[in-house]
Amino acid sequence: MRPTPLLILAYNRPDKVIGLIASLRATRPPLLMVVVDGPKPGNAGDAAKVQAVREAVTGIDWDAEVVTRFRPVNVGLRASVTDAVSWAVAEYGQVAVIEEDVQPGPLFLPYVEAMLDRYRDDPRIAHISGYNVVPTRQLASPTGSRLTPYPESIAWATWDRAWALYDDDLGWLRRSPQTELTAITGSRFAALRWLQNFGDADAGRISTWAYRWIASMWSAGAVCLSPNVNLVRYVGQDDGTHTLTAPPWTELPVYEGPLAPLLAGEPAADQHADAWVNRVVFRGTPFGVARGVAITAVLALRQARRKRRAARQRQ
Repeated sequence: MRPTPLLILAYNRPDKVIGLIASLRATRPPLLMVVVDGPKPGNAGDAAKVQAVREAVTGIDWDAEVVTRFRPVNVGLRASVTDAVSWAVAEYGQVAVIEEDVQPGPLFLPYVEAMLDRYRDDPRIAHISGYNVVPTRQLASPTGSRLTPYPESIAWATWDRAWALYDDDLGWLRRSPQTELTAITGSRFAALRWLQNFGDADAGRISTWAYRWIASMWSAGAVCLSPNVNLVRYVGQDDGTHTLTAPPWTELPVYEGPLAPLLAGEPAADQHADAWVNRVVFRGTPFGVARGVAITAVLALRQARRKRRAARQRQ
């Protein structure tokens, strides 16, 4: 059996890619797929940054098969990610995915590979996360894994049979009553906040594949498998293209203990942890819904400016 490919998704941050490659030397994954989105037209300096990212890939200096896809033009986050994941699972049947602003710990790949093997034929599970932000005091167990409706999107893994669920058009959202979202998220305000998220995605105010993937999972009644510890370090808070505000949680240290406790037992839902994620991460509260209205307004203004700028460039 061929090893699970590690798919690296990158754009224009060479320092982040260099840091990611340095962190991978501890585990030396033998099969890497690297996708670099192209430069944006009219974005001064973008071409040089993208070229620097492509050159940084030569820093993969251990014995590995490296397959690259360097896009000549920018297709945007949503299209770049979905096309790359589709490419990987079509070739290998499963994939581990990591973004350029992530530094994996020593157990990220061993954990997701073990879980990919264990749950390959389990239709309940569509996504395996490597990034956990829920603090220990909010979890039912300090180790092991849990089932959750909330996948993380910066370091994860999936199979071809699960990725086949992906619906870029958000069709399920249009067919589903709010009561169904309430049943999934656990509260009326959380459901309203998710309707705002999905609405921003559907209107193109944000270029997101992740919300579409979440909706696709929910449409099939599928869940995510998450470790109760954190297996990667996120370093993109300072300059992420789609980062509007600082996260309201504290980054957890990367777990470096033994793998066995993370694989022990049969994962189950943890309602207390899910409630914390809804409240703190996704702001499924009355204040969060009000804040969502403001965020939508800001995103709409940005979208209008982009359209005006594009119109001027076409003239």
